[in-house]
Amino acid sequence: MAPRKNRAPKVVEEGISVSTRDDFSDVTKIELLVRAANLCSRCHVFTIGSTDAGDRKNSIGVAAHICAAASGPGAKRYDPNQTKAQRRHFDNGIWMCYSCSKLIDNEETFHTEAHLREMKARHQVYASRWVGVVPMAPFEAKSEIRAGILDATHFLITKAGSPANFDVSAVVEGYEESINSIDPNFKVVVTATSGSAVHNLIPVTHPAPEIQIVFNDDEANASADQAWQIMTEVGEPIHIPTKDFKFVGSKLFEHLNEVIVGGILTLTPSKRRLETCIYFVSDDAEFELAATESFMGKGSKQFDIEGAALDGFLTYRYFIHDRYKVDATYTFDVAGWLGQPFNNLKHYHRIKRAYDFVVKYPKSRISVEIVLNGEPMRLWDGTYGDYTEIFARLKKIVEVAECSRIIASKIPEQLRLKTLDLTLQDERYIELYAQLFKGDVIRKLDYGESIFTARIDEKESKAIKVFCSEEQTEVTIAKSPIIDFFGNIIRLPRMSKKVSRFDIVFFSSIRKEDWQSLWCIGRANHSSDSVISIVPDELPLLCDDEEVIHG
Repeated sequence: MAPRKNRAPKVVEEGISVSTRDDFSDVTKIELLVRAANLCSRCHVFTIGSTDAGDRKNSIGVAAHICAAASGPGAKRYDPNQTKAQRRHFDNGIWMCYSCSKLIDNEETFHTEAHLREMKARHQVYASRWVGVVPMAPFEAKSEIRAGILDATHFLITKAGSPANFDVSAVVEGYEESINSIDPNFKVVVTATSGSAVHNLIPVTHPAPEIQIVFNDDEANASADQAWQIMTEVGEPIHIPTKDFKFVGSKLFEHLNEVIVGGILTLTPSKRRLETCIYFVSDDAEFELAATESFMGKGSKQFDIEGAALDGFLTYRYFIHDRYKVDATYTFDVAGWLGQPFNNLKHYHRIKRAYDFVVKYPKSRISVEIVLNGEPMRLWDGTYGDYTEIFARLKKIVEVAECSRIIASKIPEQLRLKTLDLTLQDERYIELYAQLFKGDVIRKLDYGESIFTARIDEKESKAIKVFCSEEQTEVTIAKSPIIDFFGNIIRLPRMSKKVSRFDIVFFSSIRKEDWQSLWCIGRANHSSDSVISIVPDELPLLCDDEEVIHG
């Protein structure tokens, strides 16, 4: 293919204007763009580039008139003494983005002719300094600065001889000193990690300095008053959008006004920390699940106690309205298992013991014991009927986990739990194969249950006789299913399902290509049962993407 020739740009000669406006010619517009280095003369943003697809121009630039192109309503800085040629001349133009061109017209008393000519001249000097220099956007500059800081820190560590000799605390300490210098009434303690820095503000004067929150309007003030009343009555936290107020009374907090835009201020009432122990109890026995801590908050109309055990596996909350009215909620959550290997799930053995207790004692309850003023006290634990739903979830969690651990133990690679999502079909396969690894599964089929669907061609009509023969007593269905095993795609061993004593229903299809064929469905009757088995010594296999696509 011959190389593509670059077409010369089309030059548009200046001619007689056909409108009442003395607009710039294309040549003048290009000159303004080039002399401004493709930057807005006011805010310095890039104004023209390619679209992301690269198929056309993406422009926010405009050649604006310093003195208006025509007289009339809305004309800004119109000079009747200018000639037509002067209004269309390069000297009367300034290159801008759309936003700034609109701004200079809206604020014409500030953006006078003299001011705009000075702006244009200053920008051309600024643009000339960028010739031969690699430009850098603000986000690129931030990355470069961060990289510079990391390089400097690395140099200091290397100079110290080894990381062990470098005083990391000195870096945080220097930052703390700069923050603490803003307001001597507060001590700021900074805890830095790789992704964030937590600032703990501690008053150091007595009494503590007063910090005022000044709301922007009456509506925001009324909303905050209502939230404050709820907090004092029931102990609920307050959440106030930072756009609704400003801090007044401290240089440190007033500094925060500039950095918390778009956030939420949360005021949480102080809560009392209580030693706690969680028990599963029945009328005949008791099992200690875990020792933990609870937090008690108190309002004028109610107080609450909440906490968690086993790293969040069990969470609980009690609302005490009065001496005889208590609302209690409990939750089992296995999110803490994400990313862990199936053979080493956190706290699994203790959770399994709790499951065993509930199975052995169906009429169990959860009992929370707190230490209040040095004395142990058990909170209301209701009746066993109050725990039917929560214990059903515990049983389901453990039973699926037990089956999953059996299958995972058969796979050579160590599998981790990548997601908690599991389809109903995959869950059934997991439960079935966990049993099959122990031996054949014999199951009585439900009446009318579909067993198979088959197509019977006319040429092989003898198949009908075989199906109807008393000698044909069973059918075998074989397959090797692929399932999503908590984010791991695995192929399960080959399974065969033998079904005896079933009924056959024949039917024809209305599709044109099926007119010469019969179909049949095998359905279970009152005598049907199945024997399911897997190929001996065959193990589940971890699949790659190609196997899943073509499997």
